Amino acid sequence: MQVAMMLYAGFQLLEVSDAMDVFHEANRLHEQAFYEPHLLGPSCGNVLASSGAALATADCYAHATSAFDIVVVPGSPLAEMTPDRRQVVEWLRHAGAATPRIASLSGGALLVARAGLADRHWITTDRRYVKRLADEFPSTHAFASEACLKDGKLYSSGSARAGLHLALALVREDLGAQTADRIGASLGLQLSAAKALPRVRTH
Repeated sequence: MQVAMMLYAGFQLLEVSDAMDVFHEANRLHEQAFYEPHLLGPSCGNVLASSGAALATADCYAHATSAFDIVVVPGSPLAEMTPDRRQVVEWLRHAGAATPRIASLSGGALLVARAGLADRHWITTDRRYVKRLADEFPSTHAFASEACLKDGKLYSSGSARAGLHLALALVREDLGAQTADRIGASLGLQLSAAKALPRVRTH
């Protein structure tokens, strides 16, 4: 599984690192590189998170030629639209249609919606972003929840540990409940939080 982790200035580091930990554990338990994460940034090099820490990217949006199975879009505590985020939105708008699974983490829902990938879909996010989504994207059905949600190929979580919960739900789909539960236990997560994704149908 080729996984794109979309990085931009001010992204929430915990959401990315949690998801990466889950995929790493899945590979270890599966004894092969089932998930191959790729850190994508506006350019090759360090991308600063909201905490001031940095992750180094080996590829940039403009040169990302791989066909990804999963695209993970983290949120940010900073609400303003920056050039980096515009690049993320443009990349998602063009590449998202061909991606089998889009994973929105907390405030990443704003970027997914701006790319048109949440139109006429249900999406969950942090409560801080629900009104903004409703005002800017009336065709998107947004609500606040800490649960994981699946609507078609759009996956979302609004919890404080969105990356952890949503990555575990993806592993549960791919590798089964036993593997997901073992990873959840090894990362100290209550197993009830790693249950299968609910399905929500649009109207």
